[in-house]
Amino acid sequence: MQTAKANSKSKKNGKAAVQLPVVPDALMPKPQDTAVVEIPAETTTSVASAGSAEQPAAHPETDVRLLDLNKIVNSTYNPRKNFREETLLELAESIRQSGVLQPICVRPRDEGFEIVYGERRYWAAAMAGLQFIPALIRELSDAEAEDAAITENLQREDVRPREEAAAYKRALQSGRHTIESLVGKFGKSEAYIRSRLKLCELIDALAGMLDKEDISVGVATEIAKYPADIQQEVYNDHFAEGCYNSWKTARIKEIARRLYERYMTKLESYNFDKTECLSCQHNTANQVLFKDECTGGCAGCQNRECMIRKNNEFLVQKGVKLLKDDPRTTLATGGETPVAVLEALEQEGYHVEELEYSIYHYDKGPQIPDAPQAEEFESEEEFSEAQVEYEAEMAAFAEETQQLEFDISEGRVRKYAIIGNLDIEIRYEEIGDEEREVTVNEGQDDEHKVFITVVPPSPLEGLLQQERRYREICYEHITTDMKRVFLDVKVANKPLQKEEQQMFYYAVMQRVMSDSKLRQCGFRPKEGSYLTDSEQFAAAGRITAKQQAALVRAYLVDYFRSAAPDFRCTDETLLTGMMCRFADMNFTEQSQKVQQEYLKVYERRKARLQEQIDALQAKAEAEELAVSMQEAPDVEPEELPDLLPGETPDAEPSPEPLIIPMDPDIEPDTRMPEEMKTAA
Repeated sequence: MQTAKANSKSKKNGKAAVQLPVVPDALMPKPQDTAVVEIPAETTTSVASAGSAEQPAAHPETDVRLLDLNKIVNSTYNPRKNFREETLLELAESIRQSGVLQPICVRPRDEGFEIVYGERRYWAAAMAGLQFIPALIRELSDAEAEDAAITENLQREDVRPREEAAAYKRALQSGRHTIESLVGKFGKSEAYIRSRLKLCELIDALAGMLDKEDISVGVATEIAKYPADIQQEVYNDHFAEGCYNSWKTARIKEIARRLYERYMTKLESYNFDKTECLSCQHNTANQVLFKDECTGGCAGCQNRECMIRKNNEFLVQKGVKLLKDDPRTTLATGGETPVAVLEALEQEGYHVEELEYSIYHYDKGPQIPDAPQAEEFESEEEFSEAQVEYEAEMAAFAEETQQLEFDISEGRVRKYAIIGNLDIEIRYEEIGDEEREVTVNEGQDDEHKVFITVVPPSPLEGLLQQERRYREICYEHITTDMKRVFLDVKVANKPLQKEEQQMFYYAVMQRVMSDSKLRQCGFRPKEGSYLTDSEQFAAAGRITAKQQAALVRAYLVDYFRSAAPDFRCTDETLLTGMMCRFADMNFTEQSQKVQQEYLKVYERRKARLQEQIDALQAKAEAEELAVSMQEAPDVEPEELPDLLPGETPDAEPSPEPLIIPMDPDIEPDTRMPEEMKTAA
């Protein structure tokens, strides 16, 4: 009989065999350890002989045959995915000794067979070196095969908790089962199946600990009741290596209590309408998993997203109602308001003011006294005295409330609806008169500062001021974003409209024209000493040709002043040339004075430098001539002309000393050198 490794090869003759999944080399048996499957001869089922792969079935639904391992493939729906190496080795050794005592179940698949259940026996048989394995062949649909695999594997004693959880989840996802049907099928309680299903939601770190049995299935189930972010926090703080507060040795009930108290959101903490929550499946009071924690009627919400949405809607609706009931109210936040609530109110146009101080800085207002109860007093006389005292307190409360309402209407007390995390609280702030420093100008030389008292505005005036501010904020944003638009727009070259021309000249007036220059250009204010913005814009719409020319020149003056470079300029620099030409045309006297002053200095400096340049060039020519004379000795000397009596040859004039003239603009240094001072 061949080994499993040899049997994994396809047959070359006849039909191609279905390949056996590769077994790891470490798990493969030695050749001498192979064993033969023994099937009792008196078996009532139709069993093929060891030398035959297949024989006709006596009963199509209960046909046990010896099948070639090479014709069997494993399934994808087997809930058991991981097999322990040591248990596989033990089973393989048992098969060597006693054979495969219980057939696996397969169904026809293409030209071979697919395992329905018994995959562990299949792998152990391959490790034992068998070529054939007894198999129950059944004609099953995909749904039937999956159900059979789940049922057979879940009924085994050695199935792992997470494998069991995956099987339950797969059964529910198939749509053929419900929690109730699984309870009836496997004889497990609803709490048991639900707790196993929760294991599918374990984070990887805790799932790995469960598979390694570092934590019990009970502990894993308690942690799996909570979202992934909470699981991760619990793992980091209490189960990770080196954690500061380990829960590994804590009892399951103690861990459940700690988790519930720390992480479960209590519905009783919230003030929104909980009518829907009474029958909600996410309410822990309606779950069998939390029957131990929910003693005394307590309940938590596992659907945090829904709970937060309901709480935010409650805060928004209550804030709007308070505002409509009393328009003098100011919505405010002390920093604890959920961001979604602030955004929702702002989206609807409601402004939420941020408090300057802590909420405890603001007053609660008059508190209504509690009415006395007869059962709380020993005698009727004491009760009557308490009633009289209560009536006096109620009268004082009514008077304080009336005064508070008056102060609110007068603007001396501000009423706040402070939106917290779970509810809205009414608080009050007293507003005193404000002193401001203002400048008073009673004459040209009589300017002084005085303090004035500003009475706080009434609620109506305050709202009108707020409306004006809202308008300012609106157009501040429009202005800012419009500037961004101007960064990317493409300017059209179509003819200018009259209003555009008016805007242009107004922009020039605003950009470069002082009030005195505007007067020079012929613009005069109707009243006062200067032109207002509105007067400037109106004047830009009826500008004359002379005013237009003056504005253009004023703009060019400002442009040249800011754009012309201050260094490394020449007569070829475009901006400098334009500036000088413009000045020549409009400010001839000043322009010529400036240009001539510096040109004279330049000409003098240039002349001195030219002298040095000429001297250096002459010296260089003389040196070149001397060198050329030395290189040509065979040349006959030039004959000198005959001399008259008494004449002598002209002597070569001695070179004049090279003197660099001093710049007339530089004062000579008349100080004595240090070495001359020392000699003296």
